[in-house]
Amino acid sequence: MSTKTKARAVLLAAGQGKRMKSAKPKVLHEVLGRSILSRVLTAVDALDVEHVHVIIGHGSDQVRDFLELNRPKTPYSVHLQEPQLGTGHALQQLLPALEGFSGTLLVTVADTPLLTGETLGSLLNTHREQGAAVTLLSAVVDDAKSYGRVYRDDEGNVAGIVEDKDASPEQKLLREINTAIYCFAWPEIRDGLTSLTNNNNQNEYYLTDVLSWAYQGGLKTAAVVADDWREVAGINSRLELAEANRLMRDINVKRLALESGVTIVDPATTWVGPEVSIGQDTTIMPGCILFGDITIGANCFIGPNTVTHGPVVIGDGTSVINSYVANSQIGSHCKVGPFAHLRDGNVVGDGVRLGNFVEIKNSTIANKTNVSHLSYVGDADLGSGSNLGAGTIIANYDHLTKKKSRTTIGDNVATGSNSVLIAPIVIGDGAVVAASTAATKDVPAGALAVGRAKQVNLDNWADNKRKQKSTSLT
Repeated sequence: MSTKTKARAVLLAAGQGKRMKSAKPKVLHEVLGRSILSRVLTAVDALDVEHVHVIIGHGSDQVRDFLELNRPKTPYSVHLQEPQLGTGHALQQLLPALEGFSGTLLVTVADTPLLTGETLGSLLNTHREQGAAVTLLSAVVDDAKSYGRVYRDDEGNVAGIVEDKDASPEQKLLREINTAIYCFAWPEIRDGLTSLTNNNNQNEYYLTDVLSWAYQGGLKTAAVVADDWREVAGINSRLELAEANRLMRDINVKRLALESGVTIVDPATTWVGPEVSIGQDTTIMPGCILFGDITIGANCFIGPNTVTHGPVVIGDGTSVINSYVANSQIGSHCKVGPFAHLRDGNVVGDGVRLGNFVEIKNSTIANKTNVSHLSYVGDADLGSGSNLGAGTIIANYDHLTKKKSRTTIGDNVATGSNSVLIAPIVIGDGAVVAASTAATKDVPAGALAVGRAKQVNLDNWADNKRKQKSTSLT
């Protein structure tokens, strides 16, 4: 989405969020698997602005570390607000960084996880079309709570914003609220920003006063009313965080059902993030949690109680039942679960069976191979058409050296129950590993590996044992 104008974005992320009762900064709390800050940055990334300024304060080190590990697509810089003296004071921290800049400043709070790039783009385009000095994104609500109220003149022009704690009884009745999201013409509003005072009940420098300054100075002000107030609702408590999760869940479930032809049996117990793509005629059973960059094919059956954390790709016609899948690829027409655990780094081919209580980690499994029961496959490459018997374990980790070694299993290999393959090891095509074998060296193609103690039968041993027990009781 191009805004066709030179613009920068500013994210106000310095607030403490006292009502969250958390050592973690408010903006780092998650909504459907991604932090609030990350979701706002994704909305900004859709705008093609030249730079995003992130203003931090409380928990600044945590926010810096997060941004370093989760860099947005848009070039960014971090600016510290210390102490925190209001939103106007926050924007004043950018004055040195804005020297020589001429264009639009899009300023938004960073605690609105449902905010979309489409809404921000509409605000930017309206600001440009109106030729305004200040354009406000507002919303109309039934209950204004503690939000600032927008008041207009007799002609309907936005004349100013009054904070809830400073509002008169009449102003508190207003239903149009400030979302704290603006577009400013820069440097036209620079004098308004530098002239802010803190003569209010909070003793803070309000960014909202810039709008009043512009209006009273004869500069053009404008507003865009959000289609849905819930999109621009900020998060200030754990209850509001839970509500944001529910709202985003409902939006995504509706999208998948109406636009993609997905059957979600119980939307109230199914949690699907907005990054999830699901193919036609797939069924999602109750209790599923699908977070992250996830692509599920058509005609799949997922759940109940399946958890996936992306990136995950699941092919067409695959079932994943009562299982956990993280950062893995699963092919088409596979059967996974119940109670399978796919940890990071797996690539599974087509027609594969991964059964109950099977754990797979950092492994590749080629087409039509079965790992059906009670097995562990770690750091391994399995060929096609192979079958690992119940209880087969790949021992990939040396606890003394802390080294993990890799195992290679060829095509059409069979392992017996309770066999142990001690890495590093190569099992050739068509080889067989006998039940209860501890294989410590490579097995040639077509060979049988047997590595267990010779069976010895002691005649009458059990009968004698029972007689001894009977005698001791008399």
